[in-house]
Amino acid sequence: MLFSVIIPTHNGLRFLERAVTSVLKQSYDDFEVIIVDDGSTDATPELIENLVGQASGTIHSLHQKNSGPGAARNRGVGVSSGRYLLFLDDDDELLPDALALFAKEIERDNQVDFLWAGHYSHDEQGKIKKHGRQPFSVNNLDNFLGYIRGRFGLSQGEGVLKREIFARLHYPESIRNNEDVVFFAQILALYRCRALAEYVVTIHKRKESCRHNIESIKATSDRVSALLFDPEILPAIYMPFKDEFLSSRYLSLFRALYYSGRFREARDAYAHAIRIHRGHLTQWSYLRKYVRAWLAF
Repeated sequence: MLFSVIIPTHNGLRFLERAVTSVLKQSYDDFEVIIVDDGSTDATPELIENLVGQASGTIHSLHQKNSGPGAARNRGVGVSSGRYLLFLDDDDELLPDALALFAKEIERDNQVDFLWAGHYSHDEQGKIKKHGRQPFSVNNLDNFLGYIRGRFGLSQGEGVLKREIFARLHYPESIRNNEDVVFFAQILALYRCRALAEYVVTIHKRKESCRHNIESIKATSDRVSALLFDPEILPAIYMPFKDEFLSSRYLSLFRALYYSGRFREARDAYAHAIRIHRGHLTQWSYLRKYVRAWLAF
């Protein structure tokens, strides 16, 4: 089997069927779907049971105690059969030819470890944006730095990766925010990556998403940096960038606090970021917000 599409879900009753349907309607048919229920407390388990029953062996399901999206994805990998894995969030939708596109590229070059494309984003006001994908560098350090410095982003659902990667890496399970940042950055550092210009998924933006949870960001900023720059995983050439990355995590926290009107906390987060890495003083958009955070009182 070429693809395993792994869908973690927690109380995903409103959206899960849409995500699963987008996979079942693919124009390419060599795939399986694995739904991992991460301790849902609503009627999601009943929906999953119905979906499995209707799909003639294409869908498999697992249930686990609520442990977070990283643990759910890792658990799905453990029972998967596909040579390549695609992780789809339960509120997003694959475009109809996504798997066919990836299959064509894999047939052309089956040595690629990490194959990523573009996506559409759809917000709660109905606004749709296109997020294209620029080519990756042949130099892994360039890709790593481009990612941790925010020159490009990576999202679940817009790429596939070889299952062999999980013999070395996995999604961190000790954090529930930015676990994908750790995982993707380490892949970019260690594996052969290639980008496609096409679009393969629609990502639905929701304000209640964990990625916008300020308290979660506060709780995990230091942990994310420690997990990413694990010396047992990353070669020494990457270690000089640890402080810069940690500082950027606090700048992200500063921005979230600023837009939430929590100006005193925002100022503290900004000051901490600059103490860690003074080079970020030249990022004028953050500095302007920091000044405005003082003027807000």
